[in-house]
Order: sequence, then structure tokens, then C-alpha cells
Amino acid sequence: MKKYTTIDLFAGAGGLSYGFLETGKFDVKIAVEYNKNAQKTYIKNHRDVDIKSDITKITDSDYKNIRKKYGDIDIIIGGPPCQGFSNANRQRNELISGNNQLINQYIRAVENLEPKAFVMENVKMIKSDKHKFFCSKETEKVVEKLGVELKKETITIAEATICPDEFIEFLKREQFLDVYILEQKNYIKLNTIYRKCKTPEKLNEYFQKSELAIKKIIVDLESTNIRFWNPYYREIFNKTKDSIRTFLVSRTGYESIKNNLKIIIETQKAIYKMKEVRDHDIILLDMIVEKNNICLVVNTYNVIDYTIKKFVSMGYAVKGDVLNAVNFGVPQSRERFILIGVKSVYLKKNDVELPEPVLKTDREFYKIGDAIKDLAEYDTSTSVEALAVQKDIKEGIILNPLQRYLNNDNMIYNHITTDTRDTALGRFEKLKPGQNFHDLDDDLKTTYSDPTRTQNTIYLRLNYEMPSGTVLNVRKSMWIHPEKNRAISIREAARLQSFPDSFKFYGTKDSQYQQIGNAVPPLLGRAIAEKLLELLGDEPDEKLSDIIVREDHAD
Repeated sequence: MKKYTTIDLFAGAGGLSYGFLETGKFDVKIAVEYNKNAQKTYIKNHRDVDIKSDITKITDSDYKNIRKKYGDIDIIIGGPPCQGFSNANRQRNELISGNNQLINQYIRAVENLEPKAFVMENVKMIKSDKHKFFCSKETEKVVEKLGVELKKETITIAEATICPDEFIEFLKREQFLDVYILEQKNYIKLNTIYRKCKTPEKLNEYFQKSELAIKKIIVDLESTNIRFWNPYYREIFNKTKDSIRTFLVSRTGYESIKNNLKIIIETQKAIYKMKEVRDHDIILLDMIVEKNNICLVVNTYNVIDYTIKKFVSMGYAVKGDVLNAVNFGVPQSRERFILIGVKSVYLKKNDVELPEPVLKTDREFYKIGDAIKDLAEYDTSTSVEALAVQKDIKEGIILNPLQRYLNNDNMIYNHITTDTRDTALGRFEKLKPGQNFHDLDDDLKTTYSDPTRTQNTIYLRLNYEMPSGTVLNVRKSMWIHPEKNRAISIREAARLQSFPDSFKFYGTKDSQYQQIGNAVPPLLGRAIAEKLLELLGDEPDEKLSDIIVREDHAD
């Protein structure tokens, strides 16, 4: 039987498509992924797939050529990145997340290729007000036609510092703001110094460590050719250079650096964000000073509300909701928003549905020990160049269904960990399963400037008897093996995401951890694929429930 021709957008390492392929009914022809390391992993684990890098460079004409080459595209899958407004990159000072615009690229692909069905995966909070688009001159009529609700919002873009009323008039009046903006690298450097200004001692410590870099900043600021929006701001800018130079020599002038830098940083924030408003033709209803902040009054609309209504207008029946991977055999509590759309003409049921949980209770859920305990006897390496390890599968060992699924190769690949320094090792040794950084004595927290702000997932020692929490980049989080005094390996992290052992990861060590953390668990992908087949009047070669449910838990 002919398989469904599929395109995987924002493919990452390929967890979602791997789950689809396991049903035996999908044929992935094209994958689009920007990250080079993830591309390599995808290519090595998915044969005969055409990889494209930048979705924003795929033109409407390119989509026509794809249809000429491959015929009708049956299915589009993928998870366009989406950031909440409060999570925008503060270092880059962005008002509008470029990631949010990638959802529009996903929509454009569906518009051009007109698949029978699509699956879009995203963060569980995408329905919240934090995930928004700003109403622009380009989108105003489309949004109105779709019946998407607009919300009038007051958005803070910076603190009001000097001459706020005059500054607002300048921002409203001046059309060419580029010449008033510091180079990004200089803005970031000044912002770094400002963030170190919590106390004179902290600033002094930073200056001692970074003297050459700070001298370079002064040189860069001396040669900058930006324009100043008023004479007082020019004076403050010059005083800041002098204050930094003075602090380098005599360690005096802390208050001057702190106060003047704040004015520069907040001024640059406002100018940069106002430039974004202009560049994106955002409709500005008003600009005001409120509670000592400079604010924009704009109309916004919810990302997922717009996306759903857009797909409905294109003839798709859609359903979106949050699924938890733990309900589908993944030894991890991981909630993601899944949106399935099917062209009404191809829908074989009354409505689009999401997959029902395969495992429903704590007793049925797979635990960390079910996934990785057998790997504890094998030594890890700290080098990505390390050779694979031969497994020693002892006869008579009864493996649970998840173990049987994961152990599909006689070799252990990527059993690699991050290097452990003495400070980290000292923390590892003090933590019991389920404990984290906050359970350490204060004398083991001294390397953190503010230990109280550390998340509960940092230095978490895993517990064999529990499902894992959401796997992100566990190298950065310093997740600890349940019984060994080491970080969990790349392979162990992969198993917690339900990647079987034959799936190999490539790239730098941090990239491999990141690829795993970004991935859709293959077993969750498989469950979604099975439901999509059902909606299209088809079925998989073998059902997930037949593979993953323990015999003693079967109905």
C-alpha cells in the first residue's frame, strides 16, 4: 500500500518523524531544520530524506516545485518554536520574538502544499496570553476577517529615566531610529556591566576578571558614531565612559557608573523596540508614561487562536489540546500542545480527535528505572569520540515492554557524560534521589550569586521509582544519575525521551544534549501518528498499545 508522503518542518533530531515512521504508513520526503548538528543527526537516522535548512528561504515557487517533484503532499508535521512575550531574549532586547513568526512559516507551508492533514506540536502554554502577535497594518484586515479577538494592551518597553515626555515625543516623531542605536555587541557589553552593578564589590570583582575586555569597551565607545536624541543624553554617555575608565584605575565612581548605565540601557531599550514597531508596521494606538515606565498601547491577539481560525478558513477540521508523554509509554512527565488538522473531505470521523491515553494511572506509568537502570553497569566516557560499548545481555533477564522497545541494538551509543569538576562532585555526593540544589548545605551553594533563584530542576538527582520530569538540556541542569555520582549520559537522556538505542546522536556534546531536550518523544509521536491514521480511515502496522502495555496491566 502507498505510504503517506510527509514533510517534517522544524524537524530537530527527528523524534516526531521517527514516531510516524514506526507506524509503517508514512514516508518522510523532506525535513526542514536550521541547526547543523541536528541536521546531521536527522540524516543519519532517516534515510533518503531531502534536508532543507532555512524555512524562511523557501519561496512559494519552491513549494510549487516540491509538489511537481513529489506529487501531492499528504501530511505536514512539525513544531515551530514559539516564545512567550515575557521570555523574549532580554540580552538582545527584542520586543517581537522572531520565533513566534515561525508559526506563520508553518501556516504558509500548509497554504502552499495543501496536505490532507497536519500535526503541529508546541509548548503547553501556547494558548496563554503570553503567546501573542502584535496587530500590524499588514495583518489587521486578515485578523478582522477571521474573527480573531483583539486585545488592547499596554506594553512596557523601558523605564522612564531622563525627560520622559520629551523622549516620547522624539520616539513618535523620529522616523529613522537606526542612527540612535548602539551596535548590538556594545549594548550587550554595557548591559553586562550594568548587571554586575548590584554592589561595589560585585562590580570590582567583575572589573578584576575582565579588565582587558572593559578597556576594549571603552575603545569601542570612543569610536561609536551614534547620534544622541538630546544634549543631556550625550553628556551622560560621555560621563559613563569616563566613569568606567576611572573605576578601572581607582575603583571609585560606582554610583556614577550604575546610575548613568541605567539611563543608557533603558534609553537603548526604548529606541530599539520603537524601531521594531516601525519595521513591522505595528499599529501604535498610543505611547504613554505609566508608573515611571515608557509604555506602548497596541492591539494584540493570541497566537493559537489566530492559527486555529486560519486553518479552519483553509478547510481543515482541527482539534488542539495538551498531551502528556507519560500516558504513551514515555518514562517522563512532559506536557505539549498538539494540534491536529484534517481536510474535511478526508476526515473519516465526525470530528478530529486527539489520542486517548494508553497508560492512565501511576501504577501503569513507566519509571526512570524502567528505562535506564540496565545502563548503570556500563562505564561512561566524557568524549564524544568514544566508541560504542557492546551490551552484555544476560540470558533469563525479563525486560519490561519499554526495555524491549529501547533495547533494539546490541551496542550502546552516546553513553557520554559531561565532565564533573570537584565542586559539582561534592554536590552530587550529598544529594539523595529526588533532592536538588536547594537541599544542599549553604557552603555548597557559594558559586551561585543568588542561590534562592535557582530552579528546582538544577542538580536534581533522579529517582528510579518515579517518571522523569520534563527533559530539557540536562547537561545545563546538571541532572544526576539515581545511584552514580555523575551526570546522566546522553544515551540515558535519550532513553528518558523514548529514543531507542539504535538512534544515534551527532554533533558537540552540548548539542547532543540539546537535541534530545528539544525533541518530541518518539512514542508520543507514534501515538499521534496512529490517531491521524484513524482519522484518515487507516491503521498502523502494529499498535502502540500492543507494544508498550505490560501484560499484567492489560485489560
